Amino acid sequence: MKKLTCMLMALVAGFGAMQMSAQVDAVTAEKVKAGMAAKSAAIHPYLPSGYQQLGDTKIYYHIGYHDAANFNYYTIDILGEINGSYYSSTYNDSGYLGAFSVDGGTAEYLDCVNGTTISGVKATASIEPQGEVAARIIYTFTNNNNSEVKISAGTYADVMIGNNDDAPISKLVKSDGSVYGLKMKHSTAEGAPLLCALFGEGITGVVPTDDYWFGYWTTNYYARQIVGNYTSGYNWMQEDGNYDSGMGWCWKERTIAPGETIELSFLISVGEIDFEEPIVPGEDVFTYNVEAYNFEGWNDLAVAHPAHIWGYYEHPYGQEGYIEYQVDDENTWHRIPTALVSGENYDLPFDMFFNQERTTDHVLNLRFTDGMDNYTELNGLTWTDVRSYTVENAIPSFPFDGTPKTFEVIVNGEPVLIGGDAEYVNPGVYTVVVAEGDYDENTIGVLTITFVIDDAVSVEEIAVANENGAWYTIDGKAVAAPSMPGFYIHNGKKYIVK
Repeated sequence: MKKLTCMLMALVAGFGAMQMSAQVDAVTAEKVKAGMAAKSAAIHPYLPSGYQQLGDTKIYYHIGYHDAANFNYYTIDILGEINGSYYSSTYNDSGYLGAFSVDGGTAEYLDCVNGTTISGVKATASIEPQGEVAARIIYTFTNNNNSEVKISAGTYADVMIGNNDDAPISKLVKSDGSVYGLKMKHSTAEGAPLLCALFGEGITGVVPTDDYWFGYWTTNYYARQIVGNYTSGYNWMQEDGNYDSGMGWCWKERTIAPGETIELSFLISVGEIDFEEPIVPGEDVFTYNVEAYNFEGWNDLAVAHPAHIWGYYEHPYGQEGYIEYQVDDENTWHRIPTALVSGENYDLPFDMFFNQERTTDHVLNLRFTDGMDNYTELNGLTWTDVRSYTVENAIPSFPFDGTPKTFEVIVNGEPVLIGGDAEYVNPGVYTVVVAEGDYDENTIGVLTITFVIDDAVSVEEIAVANENGAWYTIDGKAVAAPSMPGFYIHNGKKYIVK
């Protein structure tokens, strides 16, 4: 009865300085009395008369005559089914009350059953499912004039969740700090039912709003206020408070050309849901595969390396999604601009640009993000940079004997023969590029091997090195220890100092 008491007190006081619309002035005593007699059956054991299921969702709706703000208007109301019971989203199942104005004129409430026309602009309301858990409420405006007009529109709701009329409200916030919706939780218990209203940027099925509010339920329910002329009241924008609450959001000064029709819409849901929970691959029917392709010129790190990611995507409430990627140690995440559409297969190409200064493994990182900036890390790919590959123990060196040199190295566990050509006969230092075909898609970069053919050291000098353990340069000069880059002999073995 507290709401009715507040309403009667406001009536006795003449509502102070607040201006009432022409419709409110015309409200009869019978309607007020009907509002006073309304019952708040907030958790229904069975589906109330007049409600019907919205598609395949667990949302049930009624478009009709409702007690909104203790006056009767044509609104859209929704219930959410939880374990066989039907939880309300508004007090007295009063619904979501719409209003609009044209060219800054008098605002009027929107008749969600028959539509409302103001100054040649016809407005109607409808509802449709989005995914498995959300409803999309749509206000459609048609300009039947010969000149463009500007409309402002909005919605108001005296909200509650289930039987808790003091359920706490909080903001839904993106990583950049912007608010994309409001959330009201039935209680602090884990898994408690939620009421979510989504109206922000980047959300499928939503036309971003220009303003919003939440606070005490008697705030901003007149038509002129609903369209964006907000005034603050008790518990204004107080998050997580225990007070009898209301909320609203609006679109301001939207231009409609002559004969044009536009839609303004928002998402609403009630149930055991959490719109802030990231999508988990495999659990929410989200599959993905990723690979690089077109390996011609693959080992040139200076060019783009093509790749693609593909699979099937389905979101529980029809939200679009995006794939973002990051290469090597860069700080920027790149978004593939094509959106993943719920219920469809996808195959998205993108180009990788590797850090040419990096000689360790090259890495592709991936993540999925939805319209509310919920991120889910995905497994990426790794390639070994073979430019830093060295032969085990030392760089090969061979004595000159007048014949071509052939030796074997191991690349990705497989032996590769190097040399065997007349070019590699005379003494000298040789750098050999290993053919791309000798290593696979798990490596990147050009693999080179350096080896030496040398006749400057005699067998006798090698024997001396074995006897006294001294160090010798490649031309046979004894040194206390290597002091310059080059090849040295020590204890019968050849070493290179870089």
